[in-house]
Amino acid sequence: MEKNIIKTLNLYYYGVLILTLISGTLAYFLIMKDFVQPIDPMSTLGQVLQYVVIFDALLTIPTGLYLCKRQCIKLAELTDEAVKLAGYKRAATWRILLVSNTMVFGIAAFYLMGAYQSMLWITAVSAIGWYFTKPSEAKLQAELQPKQPNQENY
Repeated sequence: MEKNIIKTLNLYYYGVLILTLISGTLAYFLIMKDFVQPIDPMSTLGQVLQYVVIFDALLTIPTGLYLCKRQCIKLAELTDEAVKLAGYKRAATWRILLVSNTMVFGIAAFYLMGAYQSMLWITAVSAIGWYFTKPSEAKLQAELQPKQPNQENY
């Protein structure tokens, strides 16, 4: 059962990477083939695009990590293994999608704004968060392990 959950989570994990590559490639070709003109980063549209990508990163990366951790603490107390694993699958899926969605938007904004470096940095921050959402059986076991009352929390 755990292996199936990890396989499913890996599909989401690598699916986001594929979406990021498709998004970047599409934006690159739209610019290179002159279907759209590069957006000036200092124009109103460019600034709004930057604000949206930055706000998305500031909102979804910590929210995805926090909500999954909070859900895992609740799930660790359950005794029914099937309910615990189903809840973990749902929480980990949302963590992957929330933490890494800025990669997709950030790389598209990078190319649409004519290789504007700031958007690449936001994409890199999201990619680092995405890396930490990599599913594994050891991570599943560690996150669903009940916490000891005298154990330090970090």
